[in-house]
Amino acid sequence: MAESMHFDHGTFVTDHIDIEGYSAATVSSATTAAQSGVLNEGVYDLWCTADTYVKVAPTANDVTSGTGYLLRANNTVPFIVRTNSRIGCIMSTATGTLSYHRVR
Repeated sequence: MAESMHFDHGTFVTDHIDIEGYSAATVSSATTAAQSGVLNEGVYDLWCTADTYVKVAPTANDVTSGTGYLLRANNTVPFIVRTNSRIGCIMSTATGTLSYHRVR
């Protein structure tokens, strides 16, 4: 469900992001899974430098090509992260970096 906001000047905005107070971070991986630290609940944009399988869970370093969501290189996709979850990743063929930034 898309969020929407009304502003005093009459503009109607949907699918907005809110990055104030949030920093981007990375997880470096290769053909061995890696995971982020525990994250706060929110919506995070994820992008990567190589095709990557992604998992969001309290323990996410067990992600595989069979259990992860395939995030293609150079694409940004929003993911919901729940309280005390982590973002896990494993690259499909190469070393790369998964970046994430909380946007809501």
